[in-house]
Amino acid sequence: MNSSTICSMFLGLILISQSPFASNARLLGLGGGGGPLVSLICAASSNKVECSNVLSSPQIAQAKDNKQLSIAVVEIAIKKSVEGQAFLKGLAQKNPKLETCAGFAYDGVVGSFKSCLGEITEDPQTASYDCKVAVDGPTQCDRVMADEHIVNPAITALNKQIAFLSELASKAVDKL
Repeated sequence: MNSSTICSMFLGLILISQSPFASNARLLGLGGGGGPLVSLICAASSNKVECSNVLSSPQIAQAKDNKQLSIAVVEIAIKKSVEGQAFLKGLAQKNPKLETCAGFAYDGVVGSFKSCLGEITEDPQTASYDCKVAVDGPTQCDRVMADEHIVNPAITALNKQIAFLSELASKAVDKL
């Protein structure tokens, strides 16, 4: 090996150890407190940076096992979807074309996440499915916006966040 190869390998190790994911992994204490599951979930995630951000919350760090971690992820998803629905309801008062998003679409999102939470203990497979299908709400809302020629970056960002939380919650529950 020449000196540039060794230098490149050393630099690569430094960059990996200083990445946001590595920092959050240390923050979460990968030796315990749900750490291995966090690593598995984020490794399989479509957005590793966002995964690290979501899973760096204090609620996640307090999880003692995979079940508690899964419950915490789903609770975060419920909270965000309820907040998102309230935001959409406010917008729908000004623009009735958004009523489908605020009502039917996000009723389904909130209901799916709540159903997922209720099934975690008794039937993790059904719980995972319930979390996975929560993505249907943001997808439907995106279609409504396209059909109605509505361009609203805040709604688009919300739909992406909820879709990601659907993926994340489903992956977390799959690990039970």
